[in-house]
Amino acid sequence: MHDIPEYRDFIPDPLLLRLHAESEPVPEVPGLRIAPGLRSEFPHIETSEALSFVCEVYDAVRPQLAAVLKQRRLDRAFIDAETIALADTIRPTDAETVIGLKDNAGRIVIGPLPHAPVPPVEIPAFLQGAQVTLFGPPDTAKMSINAMNAIHRRYRGEPSIVGELVEASGELPRWGADNEDSKTPIMRSFLAACDNLVGCFSGTLSFHDESRSRDYTLADDRLAKPIKRIPGLALPDGSHLLNGSPLPLHLYDFAQHLFHNHTRPEALIFYIPKLENEEEAAYVKALITAAEAGIKTRFPDYTLGSVRTLIVFENPRAIFRIREVAAALHPHFIGGSLGWHDFLASTARLFKHAPGYRIPVKADPDIVINHIRESHQLLVETLRPMGAMAIGGMYGVLPEPGSAASFEISMVGFIRDVVTQLKRGLDGFWVAHPDFVRVGIALVEAYRSQRLQPLITALITDTVERAQLLAFVSGPDVAGLPVGDPRYHLGVLAADMGTSQVIANHDPQEVRYNVFQALQYLADWLSGNGCVALPATMKNAADESVFVRIMDDLATTERSRWEVWAEVHHGRVSPELFETILAEEVAFIQADDPQADRRVAVKWQGEAGRWYPIAVRLLRRLMTGARPPEFATGLLLPFTFAAVREAADPWDAMVALCPEWAADPELGAASR
Repeated sequence: MHDIPEYRDFIPDPLLLRLHAESEPVPEVPGLRIAPGLRSEFPHIETSEALSFVCEVYDAVRPQLAAVLKQRRLDRAFIDAETIALADTIRPTDAETVIGLKDNAGRIVIGPLPHAPVPPVEIPAFLQGAQVTLFGPPDTAKMSINAMNAIHRRYRGEPSIVGELVEASGELPRWGADNEDSKTPIMRSFLAACDNLVGCFSGTLSFHDESRSRDYTLADDRLAKPIKRIPGLALPDGSHLLNGSPLPLHLYDFAQHLFHNHTRPEALIFYIPKLENEEEAAYVKALITAAEAGIKTRFPDYTLGSVRTLIVFENPRAIFRIREVAAALHPHFIGGSLGWHDFLASTARLFKHAPGYRIPVKADPDIVINHIRESHQLLVETLRPMGAMAIGGMYGVLPEPGSAASFEISMVGFIRDVVTQLKRGLDGFWVAHPDFVRVGIALVEAYRSQRLQPLITALITDTVERAQLLAFVSGPDVAGLPVGDPRYHLGVLAADMGTSQVIANHDPQEVRYNVFQALQYLADWLSGNGCVALPATMKNAADESVFVRIMDDLATTERSRWEVWAEVHHGRVSPELFETILAEEVAFIQADDPQADRRVAVKWQGEAGRWYPIAVRLLRRLMTGARPPEFATGLLLPFTFAAVREAADPWDAMVALCPEWAADPELGAASR
């Protein structure tokens, strides 16, 4: 059944059998079956030619993918065993961590390797310049059009200097068209995303909003440059089964996009997330090679080498292997970024058995400034000599609509975050909302033309906030660990800290914040929305709490659940305290009674109300289970398939379908 055994972690065998029984054959492609209705709904995407191409690529790379995913599992076991053996140490030096240790095959599982030469990188002309990248899913035409038109979107009251700087910059924004962490992997939305991106690149996408009697169309000029982010290697596609086995979701998404956009080089830039080392990068190179060969056979005018990749170095193993990953992907590699929520989550996963480890707390507004310095430094110093792009991560704080105080505190944080990344030599950064695109470009231009002071003066009206911000941007970056320091490699992983000076990880207030945010996100994810802006508060210069919105995606919830899991697992938070907090947060969300410092964004009603009870059960497992899944999607994915999703009670449907899954006391009746 499963060609790739690791996919059982996401689709148990009984569920796979059910998906196969309910699927429809594709007569033109022997062995392929597809979830019902997909071909009729998306006939110009799910063509027999495209599907045949997808299956051909899978056949070519299946053994190599199976090998790297098996190696991941073996490496996890090695890391866990070694960490447990070192559990009594408090990480004073690299020699007392798993960093640099070799497995039985002589492989350094995590840590740097001796430097090897890397061929120079050639960045396509259409991607050169500042990398100000809006990230968001492309599954609706309206969101896609707004992303493409982002440079034309002026927020109310935008000062004239922003426009002057945007014009002087000559820059165009990028759009990270995200089919990964900001997207629930429901296949119909994947196909809609593919369709929308075809329309973006062809210039034909439009949308009529009947509820508002408004037409959305692509602007005539200065459109954003989309860069597609495909899912990570771990996820299977239960909607497309070849000889009874699920296709890899990343492969399906990559191959379909390549097939339908092969004539447009600007469309063939891909963000690749969650790679861990050069072995996995070599697999991606094999995937690209096989796919391009298949396209060349079908379309002889295609130019081999048109596919280019940006790697998201968001894994503690990958950050030490930047050069090796670049070499393995040559000539397709053009640069990388550092997505810090996933970076922290995967580091917490790595050190889950280390009792002395602390993840930087989610409540810390200055995580990027204070804890991501060494990894930024490593990214820049490794990529710059080879001519590759080095891009920072996401600023996810947004203002509450209509609140001047919220706008100001959000903008202060944005400027601090952006200027810090520019000081570190990064070529750009990510933003979470179209309203921040023009200001982001203006900040880049102001930084390089030494006009930060007049821009900040125009953006920040409060004199105290402005004075503090001007002092910050004109000052030096925070001090970090030098490369020769024995704790430097831990600093790269933001793993060299003890108890946070902001708030302790085990403080009930920090646990409550993580539970409150993650529970809302999971209910929204299960409802089909992969990203959501959740209310939170921040302190302004007058020490007043001001409401803002935090753009959460699956990465933010992953880092929240690993933070709480470690505190429970290592006895700093009791199971009883966790259960008390969870019960109180459930009651608060159900009551929906706003407080001075808390509001509910995802209401316990409608579609979300249907999913909240399941979100509670899954959150308990993610934050307290003795055997936490590698990725949250290991628990979430079954609820994206119609066989479970469309049942009157999806939980009961999953329990009935997969008794072994249900027999787990952390998931089944004992936790209900």
